[in-house]
Amino acid sequence: MVMHFKIQVVIEEESGQSTLEDVVELSKGLDHKNTVGLSLLESKQLLQSLQRTIVLHQAASYSEAHQDCPCCQKKRRIKGHHTIQFRSLFGIVAIPSLRLYHCSCANASTKSFSPLNEWLPEHTSPELMYIETKWASLMSYGSTADLLHDVLPVNQSLNPATVRNHLHNIAKRQEAELEGKPDHLSGCPRDWEKLPKPGKPIVVGIDGGYVRNWEQKNTNFEIIAGKSFSKTQPSKRFGLVQKMDDNPQRRLMNVLKEQGMQANQQITFLSDGADNVRNLQYRMYPESEHVLDWFHLTMKLTVLNQFAKGMAHTDPDEGAQVTKAVDAGRKLTRKA
Repeated sequence: MVMHFKIQVVIEEESGQSTLEDVVELSKGLDHKNTVGLSLLESKQLLQSLQRTIVLHQAASYSEAHQDCPCCQKKRRIKGHHTIQFRSLFGIVAIPSLRLYHCSCANASTKSFSPLNEWLPEHTSPELMYIETKWASLMSYGSTADLLHDVLPVNQSLNPATVRNHLHNIAKRQEAELEGKPDHLSGCPRDWEKLPKPGKPIVVGIDGGYVRNWEQKNTNFEIIAGKSFSKTQPSKRFGLVQKMDDNPQRRLMNVLKEQGMQANQQITFLSDGADNVRNLQYRMYPESEHVLDWFHLTMKLTVLNQFAKGMAHTDPDEGAQVTKAVDAGRKLTRKA
């Protein structure tokens, strides 16, 4: 026994006119060899067809609505036709596009224009750029491209180089957005006291590590990464290369501002106590509280404990004193 499924879309215009359009047809058997429900391939086909239907109708409506001159209401002459390739999470949609002559009453610098280029200034959807950037920040460019091909009907030309280029474009855009933003607390402390009472303290965990330079294998550079926690806002992560970043304080300050930080907000930094990390914190927020996190504190106590064991073989009295100090430090850590 075979069952046939037809998926359709009903498009209702603002004028009240409705259109029924077929999206995809499926045939499903009932024996054990057939997939129960949608298969991965069928889901990709469904998403791709649905995306194409919606985008094409949106584009056609936009072009029709902008074919008349807004000044004299006359219909603008058509210069030609071309196609726009719109890339999305659900495949490439080839959109027919008109090129229109400007009306004589329009004060335009060009003779013709494309309405859809104004509607779609970027031919890659923000969702595709977001997923590429998010996944590529967690794994390699190649793995990101492979995973997108596995689960979504993205275009077949998507490759690691494309993912890398998109990620770099997003990074440049974010860098441009930081220009002009403060890198320290502005204003007078007297005015800060007049601000509304802030919420719970913001806690920032920050640490540094070294990564090998891809182009120069014998050199390393330091990366500082961290995460900020707030009771009222979702946590945020950040990362920077302090020696190469133009303004690392501005980047960290922007993260905290996005979490609703006020000038009179209490902030606690958890770090390993390294000078490079502490300098970044002090320059940005001098009055913040700085705490050595438990992991690094335990590491230092462990090193001291090993030192005490070695010293006990050469000088039992000195070794016993160091061991006693280490035990006292551990008790203080547990109480904290």
